[in-house]
Amino acid sequence: MKIPGLPNSSAARQAVLVSGLMMAWQLAAKTTRDSLFLAEFPATALPPAVGAAAVCSILVALFSAKLVHRFGPYRLIPSLYLLGAGLHGAEWMLLTTFPRPVAAFIYIHIMALGPVMLSGFWALASERFDPREARRRFGQIAAFGTLGSLAGGVMAERVAALSSSADLLILLAVLQVAGSLALFRFAPAQGAEKSQDVLSFPEMISGAPYLVGLAAFVMLVSMSAAGLDYLFRARAVAEFGKGAGLSRFFAIFYTSISLATFAVQAGLSRIWLRRFGPGRTVAVLPVAVTGVSLVSLFAPGMAAVFINRGLEVLLRGSLFRSGYELFFTPMPATERRSVKTVIDIGADRLGEGLAAAAIQLLLVFPEAAVRFILAAVAVWSGVAAWLAFRLDRAYVSVLEKGLARQTVVIRPEEVEDEVTRSIVLRSASSISGLGAVQQTPEAHPAHPADVTMRLLGELRSSDPLRARAALHSIDLREPLLIPQVIKLLGRDETARAAHDALSRAVDQIAGQLADRLADPAENEKVRRRIPRVLAASKSPLAWQGLLRQLRDDRFEIRQRCARGLEKMLQGNPEYRPQPALIFEIVGSELTAGRKAFSKRAASGPEGAGAEDADFLLVDEVLRERASQVMTHVSTLLGLVLPQQSVRLAFRALHTDDAKLRGVALEYLDSVLPKGLREQLAAQIEGPVAPPERSGVPAEEALANLLDSSPSIVARLEDLGFNQPERKGPTRK
Repeated sequence: MKIPGLPNSSAARQAVLVSGLMMAWQLAAKTTRDSLFLAEFPATALPPAVGAAAVCSILVALFSAKLVHRFGPYRLIPSLYLLGAGLHGAEWMLLTTFPRPVAAFIYIHIMALGPVMLSGFWALASERFDPREARRRFGQIAAFGTLGSLAGGVMAERVAALSSSADLLILLAVLQVAGSLALFRFAPAQGAEKSQDVLSFPEMISGAPYLVGLAAFVMLVSMSAAGLDYLFRARAVAEFGKGAGLSRFFAIFYTSISLATFAVQAGLSRIWLRRFGPGRTVAVLPVAVTGVSLVSLFAPGMAAVFINRGLEVLLRGSLFRSGYELFFTPMPATERRSVKTVIDIGADRLGEGLAAAAIQLLLVFPEAAVRFILAAVAVWSGVAAWLAFRLDRAYVSVLEKGLARQTVVIRPEEVEDEVTRSIVLRSASSISGLGAVQQTPEAHPAHPADVTMRLLGELRSSDPLRARAALHSIDLREPLLIPQVIKLLGRDETARAAHDALSRAVDQIAGQLADRLADPAENEKVRRRIPRVLAASKSPLAWQGLLRQLRDDRFEIRQRCARGLEKMLQGNPEYRPQPALIFEIVGSELTAGRKAFSKRAASGPEGAGAEDADFLLVDEVLRERASQVMTHVSTLLGLVLPQQSVRLAFRALHTDDAKLRGVALEYLDSVLPKGLREQLAAQIEGPVAPPERSGVPAEEALANLLDSSPSIVARLEDLGFNQPERKGPTRK
């Protein structure tokens, strides 16, 4: 029978079943652990207990890593589940007789064995599925695990409400027995598990040294989580007392957070990961904790502590987990298991132990302990956030080396985030081409011409991801590639990457860019984007190319070239143009602007008739153009006059303050030639008397106006109008 949402593969069905049982146990175990321990000990006993549990957890993790390599996970992990079930049964029988020792043992048992079972299951799943299927199935497994958490929380709350906290141990034992049986069925029919030598930690990280930073990041995140967890549990005891009421609160809290985590996993995690990559995805957790902790310093009440702890648990189970798993991608598969165990458990528990020691010291100041702990959490999380933003760069570097040496093999379709995908595509195109067979160490290196042709093929690809990946590290010293990169300026999906690639070599290719800018047959988007690239150059060819196009037929090109010249002039004052040349160009701009309005006035409203809406649209475009012309004139005059003074003068001209306008006009009178001054005054101070009626039909006058300004035609086309056979504008 097929159940909607449940995988149709037998192994995958067993995996989601184990995941649900495991996470149900984990959430119920947290409720049991906290409620039973706090029923027997004060909250101040938590730091020593956390420290002892951390030491035991590290020892268990190191010992279990050796056992996994010797016996294989398919026998060891299910056996650990059975061992845990037996311990829970013994704890239930002894709890009433020896409440304090058994409560302490339960705390250490769950803290030490829980992470080993969780990490062991994922290691087992990684080996049970091939990499391609694993990427497809892991999302389903995690989703059913979250649903299991919800079920575990509900069951724990009901058991605590209807029976007692001690009977939660029976629930934990049942869940672990069921999980163990499911794991035995999850094992392959013929388990050929080979024993392997356990590598030392220096040997493990030799291929990926950034994992030291990852371990430090995990440790700091764990320290901040431990600090918040202590405050959360201490506040919970103070608010709800001890016994069944406390157990119900923990169950309801963890269940609510699991529900929110499921919502974030389903709606945000994958989108965020694809958009921002692993580093900035895991950074969300410490950044959020740092911010909320700093806010809580000023209002360290119960609500602030509960919100901070809930946010930490939510982000850890969703965004953090999604990005964290990707950091092990650059490692060879044979080493990944050992390294992941060391970091998942060793670094995490070391962080908890260090946090417990720090909290114990801060409790010496009972009145200010809460604020001190929140401040420590903010510091730990802040440093973790700083490390997270540095992880992306190290991850990219190590992954590139792994792909180049072919110690890591990743297919582009298996990658979920754009950062890794771009590296895979770039490495494939620059080394052996997409889909090419793997080269042997004895193979001869590719001829430079072959590499160039492969890059050219990537640049011409219809897939923007492939084109952007090729642009990321392209060397434009190869002349064959330059025209294609310039062409990519015209595609919105690749324009930014093409701009960056061209900017890196702009001084060497300034002449080619200037020629493409001057070519009226060139793609309009390319022409509009070239001035911004040339503006970053120091080459005289770039300056001359921009200056030449100040007389271009398209107003948008003239405008962008003026801005490019303005930017170049800031870093190269020796390029300042001759004032007479700029004054002549400004005069041409003002004349063109007044000519456009005079022709529009000559067409008059009488001829509009049934096409009033079209004529009003033309008026709107022309008014917009008039404003742009004045801004453009201001930019041009700033090339030969004090730029700040010109800007202030033109701003003053657009105010209603007569005195300010007078001062601005007086300034411009003193710096501009007489003819230009009169043109500018006529443009600003009011409308010119309308010309005599020409007697031509309004439609023909309007067509003549549009013919005289190609850029206005383009603007009307953008707004949904075209110009059919000189009969005035009509809607498309």
